[in-house]
Amino acid sequence: MKENKLKENFIIYRISFLLFCFFIFIFISYNYSEEKNPLYFDKYEANIFNEIKDKLLKSQCSLMWANQREFINGIIRKYKPKKIVELGVLFGGSSIIILNSIKDLSNSHLYSIDIDGSPIVGNCVKKYFPHLSNKWTLFKGSIAAKYIEKIGKNIDLAMIDTSHFEPGEILDFLLILPFLKDEAILIFHDIDHQITHSRGKDMRYSWAPYKIFNLIRGKKFLPSGQGILNKDIGAIKLEKNQKRFLYDYCRALGGQWQYFPLEEHIQIVINFFEKYYDEECITILKESIEFNRKFVLDNPKEDFYVRLRREMKKKI
Repeated sequence: MKENKLKENFIIYRISFLLFCFFIFIFISYNYSEEKNPLYFDKYEANIFNEIKDKLLKSQCSLMWANQREFINGIIRKYKPKKIVELGVLFGGSSIIILNSIKDLSNSHLYSIDIDGSPIVGNCVKKYFPHLSNKWTLFKGSIAAKYIEKIGKNIDLAMIDTSHFEPGEILDFLLILPFLKDEAILIFHDIDHQITHSRGKDMRYSWAPYKIFNLIRGKKFLPSGQGILNKDIGAIKLEKNQKRFLYDYCRALGGQWQYFPLEEHIQIVINFFEKYYDEECITILKESIEFNRKFVLDNPKEDFYVRLRREMKKKI
């Protein structure tokens, strides 16, 4: 009887010890992994960004705040991506930041895409930082779906900074998702645009980056500082096997759009979905198109950035 009691106590002590070791392991992993601490990427290897900081500021090529520029630099310096895609170029301010951050990273290359085909797109790279353009390929004049196959799969990092109005960044994300590497990094600008620019006539409707940033499954990173007004940019390290979440991502297209893409672009998108997505996503897309074709075209509202670019063209 006494011997049985001793065996029973030994088993209990052994189980308790194993549980203790398990919780110690979990505690150490949690406290020392990057998953808990975003490392404040706006401070990470800031010396690299500081090499162009003053010149970029004087050029007025970047519409971002200082900590947002540093955040992009820090993310890239930390993860050292090889294949980078940028959606939304405008003057090339973010292109310059990315190109500067990869200038000493072997085999890294930036592919930039902008729907606008005018001379202002990426002009600042050529004008102020031509020495950085050897790692840069620019596609302009159409949407991501037209060029993404030329760029190819295994994209390590993508930055999306496009229209801000729906379908905008939601659709842009879906147009590159099949080409992203497992656990790729995504950077979204203006994720709080509807608040930080709420005084603008149309900005209170600019929900697209906010919605898709919060919907995508993965580890989220933000700049240091308190409150929404200090951030307005974020990054996501994607969870593995993003196919599990496709239904949720596609359903995000089902809202009320703030603009309707050109019919030419609509057809490119449909062809893309039919090639890379399942029937459920294709159906959601087509139903969303038909609903918004009537709604948006019956209630036309010019995209804020269309007006912005038109005004900037007058100054060139």
